[in-house]
Amino acid sequence: MKRPVKLSLTVDVEGEWFELPGEQGLFDINKLQKALQNLEKLIDHLEHKIETKVPVTWFIRCDDSVAKVTGKVSGLLESLDNFISRRTAKLDEFGLHPHLYSFVRGSWISETDPNIQREQIERAASAWKSYFGYVPKLSRMGESLMNNTIAHTLSKLGLEIDSTALASRKRFDNGFQFDWTGTPHSPYIPSKEDYRRPVNKGESPHSFIEIPFTMLPIMGLRDDKPINRYCNLAFKSEIIKDAAMKINQPINIVAVVHPHELQA
Repeated sequence: MKRPVKLSLTVDVEGEWFELPGEQGLFDINKLQKALQNLEKLIDHLEHKIETKVPVTWFIRCDDSVAKVTGKVSGLLESLDNFISRRTAKLDEFGLHPHLYSFVRGSWISETDPNIQREQIERAASAWKSYFGYVPKLSRMGESLMNNTIAHTLSKLGLEIDSTALASRKRFDNGFQFDWTGTPHSPYIPSKEDYRRPVNKGESPHSFIEIPFTMLPIMGLRDDKPINRYCNLAFKSEIIKDAAMKINQPINIVAVVHPHELQA
């Protein structure tokens, strides 16, 4: 990098990834708590090394599948009460992170009905308010899911910032269902006509700003050519460094990790 850039570290607080689809319909809260403790140790070590506070946004699962595991949509939040108090004292922020699954004939599947998706998000936001005492201001949809119905729901709920977009990516397989073709790589206010792009003159805007992930050209072992993937700091450092050097230098990097990906 020719000059320093700002890093926005985000953490998706969810279970381990085992199989597709519906791989996180069930998860072990004890494992998740342990993984969070390990991640906190790594962050503390990094802050001590660079002598700077690392601002973190924690996107925490709050959805119907959490209710299946804990008995309440807000069950994961409640189980992480001490963690949330500790990170609040460090001035970190928290965002709603629902995964929209339905339990059908004994199995979890990715929900595709926009009306049911809306109802699930509304339940998640209500549960979030019951725990924090206020409606969520930040959100990230599980598995980068988005459509106009979801965007309208977030706007109606009063969300201020959403960070779901995978600019330029589109995928409809293995339980994934997202289309971010034509989406800019920098923050924008989405149009109510099309969530993927900024509002045009004469169109109505959504209430929130969409902040896309930083996308890096990464070539996996099974890839024929590099594919733009989100900046995940759990990737091998040499892969991240090589990919970062190939993009136009951004003002701000929006990176993500998942607790189970890292070990203390």
